[in-house]
Amino acid sequence: MHSLKLIFVLNLVILLTQTDGRKACYEEDRKGLLELKSFLEIEQVNGSDHVLLPSWVDDRTSDCCGWERVTCNSTTGRIVKLSLFNLNGLYCFAAVASDLPNWNLTLFQSFKELKALSLASNCMRWKEKQGYLRLPQLETLDLSFNGLTSSHLHSLKKLKSLKNLILRVNFFNGSFPAQELSPFENLETLDLSMNSLRDSPKKFDSLNSWKLKDVMLSWNYFKTDIMRFLGSLPLLKSLDLSMNNMEGTLLNQDLIPFGRLEVLDLSGNQLKGGIPQNIGKLYSLKALYLTDNQFNGVLPVPGLCELRRLQVLDLHNNSFQGTLPPCLSNLTSLKILDLHDNLFSGSITPNSIPSQQFLQLLDISNNDFEGSFSLSSLFNHSKLVAVTLGSRGNKLQIDNGNQAGNPLFQLKELQLSNCNMKNAPHFLLNQHNLSWVDISHSMLNGALPSWLLENNTDLKSLSLRNNSFTGKLDPLPQHPISAMDVSYNYIDGHLPKDFGTTLPNLQYLNLSYNFFEGELPPSIGAMENLSILDLSFNNLSGEVPKALVENCTNLVRLMLDHNNFHGEFFSKHFNLSYIRVLKLGDNEFTGSLITKREFYSGMVVFDVSNNNMTGEIPNGIDASVLLLQNNSFQGQIPCEAFHNAQVIDISHNFLSGPIPSCLSPDNFAQVLLLDLRNNRLSGNILPLVSLLPSVLKFLLLGNNIFGGLIPRQLCLLRETSIMDLSNNSFSGSLPSCLSDVAFGNSHDFSVEFMFSYEGYTRGVDVFYYVYKIDFVTKNSVLPYTGSILSYMSGLDLSCNNLTGAIPESLGKLTSLHALNLSHNRLTGFIPVSFSDLSQIESLDFSYNNLSGQVPSELVNLNFLAVFSVGHNNLSGRVPDKGQFATFGISSYEGNPFLSGLPSEKNRSQVVETPLPSDETEEKWYYVDRTSFFASFVATYCVVLLTLGAVLHINPYWRRRWSQFIENCIYSCYYFVVDALRKLATNSNN
Repeated sequence: MHSLKLIFVLNLVILLTQTDGRKACYEEDRKGLLELKSFLEIEQVNGSDHVLLPSWVDDRTSDCCGWERVTCNSTTGRIVKLSLFNLNGLYCFAAVASDLPNWNLTLFQSFKELKALSLASNCMRWKEKQGYLRLPQLETLDLSFNGLTSSHLHSLKKLKSLKNLILRVNFFNGSFPAQELSPFENLETLDLSMNSLRDSPKKFDSLNSWKLKDVMLSWNYFKTDIMRFLGSLPLLKSLDLSMNNMEGTLLNQDLIPFGRLEVLDLSGNQLKGGIPQNIGKLYSLKALYLTDNQFNGVLPVPGLCELRRLQVLDLHNNSFQGTLPPCLSNLTSLKILDLHDNLFSGSITPNSIPSQQFLQLLDISNNDFEGSFSLSSLFNHSKLVAVTLGSRGNKLQIDNGNQAGNPLFQLKELQLSNCNMKNAPHFLLNQHNLSWVDISHSMLNGALPSWLLENNTDLKSLSLRNNSFTGKLDPLPQHPISAMDVSYNYIDGHLPKDFGTTLPNLQYLNLSYNFFEGELPPSIGAMENLSILDLSFNNLSGEVPKALVENCTNLVRLMLDHNNFHGEFFSKHFNLSYIRVLKLGDNEFTGSLITKREFYSGMVVFDVSNNNMTGEIPNGIDASVLLLQNNSFQGQIPCEAFHNAQVIDISHNFLSGPIPSCLSPDNFAQVLLLDLRNNRLSGNILPLVSLLPSVLKFLLLGNNIFGGLIPRQLCLLRETSIMDLSNNSFSGSLPSCLSDVAFGNSHDFSVEFMFSYEGYTRGVDVFYYVYKIDFVTKNSVLPYTGSILSYMSGLDLSCNNLTGAIPESLGKLTSLHALNLSHNRLTGFIPVSFSDLSQIESLDFSYNNLSGQVPSELVNLNFLAVFSVGHNNLSGRVPDKGQFATFGISSYEGNPFLSGLPSEKNRSQVVETPLPSDETEEKWYYVDRTSFFASFVATYCVVLLTLGAVLHINPYWRRRWSQFIENCIYSCYYFVVDALRKLATNSNN
């Protein structure tokens, strides 16, 4: 009985000291961990509700080898690894060194067998004379993302076994800390990247005794002389100097010391010139990264081709020129060849492609290659998994019609963007492992290759953007694809009824710029993972399915603009709380806007322009780009809105009343464009102008009922390029300080927003909003968009009740392109200083009470295309040189005291020529009407048929023609509306 009890006790002891066949935690280590936790709770944690290391408990029955962030030796039970990174969730990018907590290094001395310690991301430091960290077996120490400097390395000098030291993202600056690192006799890996180091050590004896093999110094400020210093490391195999401040040319002497180097990364610098010829002396080199520099010239031959061990050659995003050297085929070990975004030219020959034995990735896109390239020349590369081909301007012809046999590879990624092809490559029929396919901008035609989905069940992303695919979108197979883009094609017909249920995992879907018609199928609501949906610029109609706005709750960007949708979009079913870009413009939507303030939080683009929406603009509405124009909104401008807006367009509505006094500068703190034209707003604009930021670029208040004086505060908007106050009831004189406004000296006319999505885009998805402004100049309403606005500036004060003289100071607006002061009551003379308006294209002073002469100095205005001073009291002789020789009598009519008008000059030069006697019997202009009408009809039919044939054969010109007609209709509409409005204004006056 006693023996049974003894056995039971022994078994219990074993269970308490052993777990899963390993020895339990060493008692000294357990106490050390608890002491460390006690220190951390006092020094590190901010906030009483934060539970730090909850598994570390003072309980002898709790085995510390099972505690979080702890790894023990299964034989001895001693701790060999501690992962104490980011204990408090802080990062030290902007931390101030004096604010960092001091750590006690003696807390770690009880861990005698510790081999790996990570203290990264703790915003830590310690007193420089505190003592030494004594861990005799420590091999790896990670102190990255803290507040350390070179002086702190003194406390680590006793770590004689240290092999790997990671110090990235600290406060190291000045010279490379060679002296401080010299005690680490066995150090093999050093990471000092993302610090502020700049120089090589000025005084240091030798590095010959160092055992460093891998050195990472990226994201510092080193120059090329650091290479000559590190070249004396006898065992160096890998060197990363990417993203530094290296400038100038890479010299032969910079590379001479690196005979044993296997990896060299100099990407992301500002190096120029060519690659030194002696690059071939780096016989051991396996990977060479020179991306994102300013290298140019041709590739060094034979130097580069002597690197027989090279496995990675990445030269993308430089300015290398010339043809690809045939000797590249000698690089028999090459696995990755990336030359995209350079200036390589000529044809691509089979000899330009490395050996078929190991090549896995080939990217030579976005160069200037031309001629024909046969994909069959790659068929023997059995290990190939990623191919990217293409050329600027579609100059590279891809031959995919005569491939013999099937390729030996099974690709995972294929990009043939900007290639000149007619049909999808035939070899794709035999590819079954594709996960990413991009055959955009390649002139493909015929039916959409839906068989790509059938053959590749792992396909994640498919882009067939900007081709010439036609026909209907046939029912697709059930597929887990997450991204599909078939925009800018000629696909028509209805979307399949089961479209949403067959592709339920889509996160990104772009069908824009096609000819889809009919209603959206309700099944689209089954795409519950959608983040981006773009159906813009189609002929879709009907109401938006409630399943879309109710179930697709992950939508971040929804573009339905330029269709024929109708109905109430913001219905009770609306549930898109994460939306950041919502474009509903140019449809027939009705109803009112959503009133929930939280809906507009974080909104980037909110566009409901050109619809039939009604009601008041709600408080809380906000977006970086807010487009509400051409609806039937009424009421006043909301008081609590626009806090993050850069673009506000509420023109062509029925807003009324004065500017609310409840508005504050916060409402317009970031606004760059404000368009309130064509409403019924009244009162003085001073309350509004005083709230606008000085960086405002476009102020458009025309066609309202504003009155009173033009406030001098307008002159504080010094960066404004276009200002429209026309068709109001402003009175008083023109502020002379308007000469302080830039009017054309600012050139940033786009807003860029960045989104990051995982799974279907590479890197960052950038969304641009480009300004578009309609402005009256040269007697027409002209649209100005994007970069064109960089060249356009204008001031329109026409159709008001302004009096007094035109200020001479306005002649200082040397960048102004259009000035319209017509239909006012201005008096005095036309300022001679206007001859300094060197960029002016349109000047309109008509319908005023100006007197005096037209200054002859205005003939120096070489860009003046439209000039109107009609209906004034001008006198004297009009200029007749320069651009003034091109103006007709309409520019001067209504001034009876002007002389030298175009009609008089022309009349004096007319000489009547008598008809010959044989022609007097019959009228010289006699025409056979039958022949004339017959030839006219025949010519008309031939032209019409020719035009129809061209548009039928060439889909590109068909699209351009339809866009031209649409723009003409749009321009004519606004011209007629503006003319009718002016006629009504004149009749009222």
